[in-house]
Amino acid sequence: MFAFSGVRYEYIRRATMGEELFWGGAEAFGEARKSQLITDSIRKAVGGITSHDVIAPFRKKFNERSPHPDYLSWMSYLDLRLRLPELLLMRVDKMTMATAIEARVPYLDHEFVALAMSIPQKIKVGDDLKPKHLLKQAVRGLIPDAIIDRPKQGFRVPLNDWMAETLGTVGRETLQKFCARTDYFNWNVVDKLLDSHDELAWYLLNFALWHEMWIEEITNPKFQNPKAL
Repeated sequence: MFAFSGVRYEYIRRATMGEELFWGGAEAFGEARKSQLITDSIRKAVGGITSHDVIAPFRKKFNERSPHPDYLSWMSYLDLRLRLPELLLMRVDKMTMATAIEARVPYLDHEFVALAMSIPQKIKVGDDLKPKHLLKQAVRGLIPDAIIDRPKQGFRVPLNDWMAETLGTVGRETLQKFCARTDYFNWNVVDKLLDSHDELAWYLLNFALWHEMWIEEITNPKFQNPKAL
């Protein structure tokens, strides 16, 4: 079912339709998967609006205001407008304040950001398009090369493993009930995502729990005690 709705297909679809390729650094569902996931009533209510329609005004504003409207600057601009405030900084604030720590983000000083955005793409990444090229050159000689040149180490949580264990079982029950009482998602599509332990099911579970708490005002006892998971 999802053979023609993966990441590669989505980029081919965007290119074919003449759409912007980069829609942000925290995308979940492409248009093909969304069309399978959402119900006919939701599709009708949305009225054909796509994620690209949401991104287009940001692109227009960027093109009008950027001194260097290259693609790397566009990617940075969009993440500064969307992913950074609504996802990354939100997480930092929640996790640090939970332990009485006041976090600071010096790289987000507005003058520093303005300077960074004024630098052309070629200077930032060099001719060979190496990530963090300019930053690495700035500190080379101050920090050991072994640290500067080592591969990036992520800190992703093992969502696929979690969804294959107890969280997946509880998540299936929660999502099945959510789909039965609401009209957002097609359960057969959600069920297949759960069967494959796809991390996309985690995003749907988060939405369902948010909807329960803030829209339906339902308390889900399965998620009140983390030890139960």
